Amino acid sequence: MKFSERFLWLSVTLSLLGIVFFLSIEKVKAISSDGEKYLQILHEVVAYIENDFVEPQEEKKIYIGAIQGALHSLGDPHTRFIDVDEFKELQNETKGSFGGIGVELNYQENAFVIVAPIEGTPAWKAGLLPQDKIIEINGKPVKSLSQSESFAMMRGDVGTSISMKIERKGLKEPFVVNLVRELIQIRFLRSFYLPEKETGYIKLVQFMGKDTGKEFAAAVKNLKDSGAKKLVIDLRMNPGGLLDLAIDLADLFLPPNSDIVSVKGRGGVLIKSFKSENRDLKFLDLPIAILVNGGSASASEILAGALKDNKRALIVGTQSFGKGSVQSIIPLSFGAGVAITIQKYYTPSGISIHGIGITPDHVINPVSANEDEKYALEKLFKKNLIRPFLESHSEFNDTSITDFKEILKKENLKISDSVIRIFLFNEMRMGSSQSKPRLDLDIQLSEAINLLK
Repeated sequence: MKFSERFLWLSVTLSLLGIVFFLSIEKVKAISSDGEKYLQILHEVVAYIENDFVEPQEEKKIYIGAIQGALHSLGDPHTRFIDVDEFKELQNETKGSFGGIGVELNYQENAFVIVAPIEGTPAWKAGLLPQDKIIEINGKPVKSLSQSESFAMMRGDVGTSISMKIERKGLKEPFVVNLVRELIQIRFLRSFYLPEKETGYIKLVQFMGKDTGKEFAAAVKNLKDSGAKKLVIDLRMNPGGLLDLAIDLADLFLPPNSDIVSVKGRGGVLIKSFKSENRDLKFLDLPIAILVNGGSASASEILAGALKDNKRALIVGTQSFGKGSVQSIIPLSFGAGVAITIQKYYTPSGISIHGIGITPDHVINPVSANEDEKYALEKLFKKNLIRPFLESHSEFNDTSITDFKEILKKENLKISDSVIRIFLFNEMRMGSSQSKPRLDLDIQLSEAINLLK
């Protein structure tokens, strides 16, 4: 069986965090005497709810709540119930272009948690971040909706709008974003040669696409031919994708028979291990740095962990997401299903990625706004001063920086020069994901290049 991470593109990307495959319905294990006892108690409780609870309740809702409660008791946000409508969507899933906002999500604690926005998509342009929580969709609280109802609300035709209320760590109040669904066609890989540093730079947006492995290898070769003596692989905000592709890319940089990743099941039993192969195209003498952050997940962490543990790359940035579990999607009676975590990924050194992530060799935090500066930017947005400014200033240059400072002065607000520069650069490039990296604005990239010998 091909090990890969399967993505559900509804109007967003919902990651199932690992190798997802459908199993045939098997005979359910016989229930124990304790199980029979508590099942009887459950039926009695449901009967009392139906007959005596002050407000009439739908029987289906009660039982689904009981099922979800049983799965929630496992303490694993990725083991979940899939109702009939959502299960049908999974079975009818298609690959290719899709209409949506371009985020990958986990469902946790009655909210959708963003793993990462996909570069160039509406979510990315709106500045959504990893760990942002979607708590309302079109004015309706997520906690009052089933997952399938939430999916249905997030679906929509290209060109239609969606409103979401976002809860973000560090902000006292949630904020609302209004997005327009687009046809999401992702360019998975971009590469640039930085001659002033004799460095090749590859940005990998996702581990997807049937030709991405070949394109990646060709990009490395072209960068070397152009004069690159070192390589930076940027996996920031990369939510993962195909496990096979992560293994294939790791293989490019490792000697034959090197450990890449292993998959273990219940009780730590080894299911499968993956090693590098003997192939013609290898880049064994090229110093490498890999950039990661909280939006780097799954396949990103597998590649980073493999090269880190084999001492083939320096990992630079901040702690990665920690998405290293494998789900099986099992059909249930009457067209429903359940996703159950059955396995976990382990790096060559035997460390589980799940819930931990990859720790950088060099922790470098990006320049970010402090609480007062966040408040100042929030105030500018609320007073509708940002959009008109951006419409009249299309290029990032000294003039736009000076004019922005004038607005701050008039509003009696203070923001540091470094935060202003990064904020404006990011806002002005939102319409395009093709801009060449700026070493003067990207401290993580700059430090990664300096660390390479």
